[in-house]
Amino acid sequence: MLERKGGRARTGGLLWKAGKWYGRWTVGTGDDAHQVVRSMETTSKPVARRRLQRAMAEDSESPAVARPDTFAEATTRVLADFEKKGMATVKERRSRLDRYALPLLGPVPVTEIKAQNVREVLEAAREEGLGRQSLLHLLHDVSSILGELWRAEELAENVAKRVTIKDVAPQRELRRERAVLTDDELVRYLGWQHPCKQFQGATLERQTMACVARMLGGQRTSDLHALSWEAFELPGFEVCRVPNRKTGKPRPLAVPAMLRPILVDWWEKRKQPQTGPLFPVRRGKRAGETRVRSSHAEAFRRDLRRAFGIDAPKFVELTRKGGRIDQRVKWEEVREPTVRERLLLDGDATTMPVDFHSWRRAYCQALAEAGLNEQQAMALSGHESEGAHRRYLRNAERLRELPAAALPAIEVSDPADQNASEPDSEPSMKTSGRTRIRTVDHRLVRPTLYR
Repeated sequence: MLERKGGRARTGGLLWKAGKWYGRWTVGTGDDAHQVVRSMETTSKPVARRRLQRAMAEDSESPAVARPDTFAEATTRVLADFEKKGMATVKERRSRLDRYALPLLGPVPVTEIKAQNVREVLEAAREEGLGRQSLLHLLHDVSSILGELWRAEELAENVAKRVTIKDVAPQRELRRERAVLTDDELVRYLGWQHPCKQFQGATLERQTMACVARMLGGQRTSDLHALSWEAFELPGFEVCRVPNRKTGKPRPLAVPAMLRPILVDWWEKRKQPQTGPLFPVRRGKRAGETRVRSSHAEAFRRDLRRAFGIDAPKFVELTRKGGRIDQRVKWEEVREPTVRERLLLDGDATTMPVDFHSWRRAYCQALAEAGLNEQQAMALSGHESEGAHRRYLRNAERLRELPAAALPAIEVSDPADQNASEPDSEPSMKTSGRTRIRTVDHRLVRPTLYR
């Protein structure tokens, strides 16, 4: 055990991370003191404790020298700077780095990190099931840390720039589009009410969230969770400062007249609050607080199955202790989903099943179909780059049918309408500005008109 000048003995500590023990202790005194984090390369705590004491003793035999930050220390410092500057994605970056990068790069001095080390981080994350786009985010996270050190002249080079996503994910994944509900399907969903009173509040909340996302800025799920009553001009609900958790820049938008009665109804059911989130946590110790990283996709698709009539309720009576009768609802599938319903609920090779982000896609596509130019649509949807906005405008379903205006101006006869007694006409001849032609199909013997 090492003695500290003017204080208690230094014992160090153990940290469990990524399936093994890490040792953490302080070396040096005063201004020269710095913390060391090093893997003990064992899953046994007694063995890790002995190795920690040995490593501390070895460090105490030589004087403390100036050393570069480890990647873990640099990450903590750089992310703290990002947070002070108001970067909205710090939490997501920290989560990815803690899970995938720090187990391998954490104790390594930043000056010793090579491009191969960054590549190994991506390969390990790929083995854990991370997709190509998520791997690209992880590469950008590591590059942002090393890039800040390079700009501060603490590193001669940002070695992450030598690594490309093709090194670890050469085959580009098929980008699947999210399914989007039609207006008729939306009406069916909003018109459905849960048969059990205890679940009607949660169902109505999801329906209200769907209306807000579809009509007010195409909000993401995280934006819906961040939306508060203070963002509206109560009680009229005419203007809203729509939050944007991704960019951190709220934007004032006029609330559509169609949406106002829906918001007023939800406000009155919540007993007309003036502050707090619109869609808070419903139960538990955090009831009334802002939701954090929660998804409604599974419950939304479950509601759709019931609203479409695929599942039907069956009331079951259970006898509990004391002879009390408890009535429960059991949902059973009463018919097979149609092809369209299966696409919405399960997706296919080219389409992702519908979820709450589908409302944002529907909002952006509706802006394009309404004839708004790209600048106006980006202002309403909150997109900051043209590329991100255009990804939402792809609609393969609408592109499967060739528009009539794009077809050749040829009238093709139906064989059932042919008059067998009518003689064949010449293959091509001018008549009053029109050209009469014979169709390619030999069964359609009646000539048609070409305009």
